Amino acid sequence: MDDLVLTGTLALIAFFAVIIAGILAVLFFVLWLWSAACAGNYSSILLSLLAIIIAGCAYTGTGYYLLAIEWI
Repeated sequence: MDDLVLTGTLALIAFFAVIIAGILAVLFFVLWLWSAACAGNYSSILLSLLAIIIAGCAYTGTGYYLLAIEWI
């Protein structure tokens, strides 16, 4: 029973660590975008938005491909 409690506790610690790291990553990205906008560096803003759009398109394309070959 002690191993189960230890495993569950470690899983919860890892889960909350990932949540906190994700929140901090989003806040860092927003701060970076804000400072780039204040400095007038709009090319980096456009490149980051383009990278997000390309990643979304790759994710969607992968899903459609897997659906077409009937893996999902």
